[in-house]
Amino acid sequence: MRNRMTFLAALSLAIVTFTLVASAQAPAGSAAPQSQPASSKPADLAGDWAPDGRRGGIGQSLSISDIRGQKRGNEDDIPYQPWAREKTLSERTSTGPDPQFGNTTDPQVLYCEPPGVPHIYLWPIKTKFIQTPEAVYILHELGPFYRVVRLNSKHPDDPDPQWWGDSIGWYENGDTLVVDTIGFTDKTWLDQMGHPHTEKLHLTERYKRVNATTLELDMVIDDPGAYTKPWNAHRNFTLSTTGFLRYQQICSVRENKRFEDNLAKPALDGK
Repeated sequence: MRNRMTFLAALSLAIVTFTLVASAQAPAGSAAPQSQPASSKPADLAGDWAPDGRRGGIGQSLSISDIRGQKRGNEDDIPYQPWAREKTLSERTSTGPDPQFGNTTDPQVLYCEPPGVPHIYLWPIKTKFIQTPEAVYILHELGPFYRVVRLNSKHPDDPDPQWWGDSIGWYENGDTLVVDTIGFTDKTWLDQMGHPHTEKLHLTERYKRVNATTLELDMVIDDPGAYTKPWNAHRNFTLSTTGFLRYQQICSVRENKRFEDNLAKPALDGK
């Protein structure tokens, strides 16, 4: 019996020692998690959520200091790599301080391609969350498009580049949904001001319901291919009662052409 107790004590000490050493060697601030942490109870995200113009929810740029895009390419909170700044300034936007709808290079307007995320949140459309034990489905009035955020899951080792990336999620504190996305195509803009990204983009979103009528979204844009360090973005939403998909926004090349011919060109010619 004494020998057995001695063996168990030695085994326990070895396990504790191994755990401490492994923890000490673990890198701080690791990259995209391969599986979700333990979740708390699900956050209640029910409702139709519209951008809250009273609280900075509507704007053309992800820059927190310049949501209208007035300082495009020179924002103090976007840590550009030189090529990314040059690329941003070379784009022709369809909105903002210098709109060029008929001559834009925005691929979403030009080709009706999916805007991707976080670009989708720069549009004046509502968002709805469908929550199940296996996944959260994020629905958008534009498109209409939707995303699938898998719960109790992990990213594939080498995800194929996609318009919406590969998203996994978990809950925190009973009031927040965390969405971790990698595997983006580089064909989309981050916002309506032409900020680029690469396939190295790692996006972290935190959707927090502050109260019955307020939803906040905090984002971290981490793309070492385009920016020198991670940077933050934020959007605000308010509960809407007009009904989801009551006002659908469909991208149509034919409708875009009619808008340009019947509205945009006459307005510009009248200047």
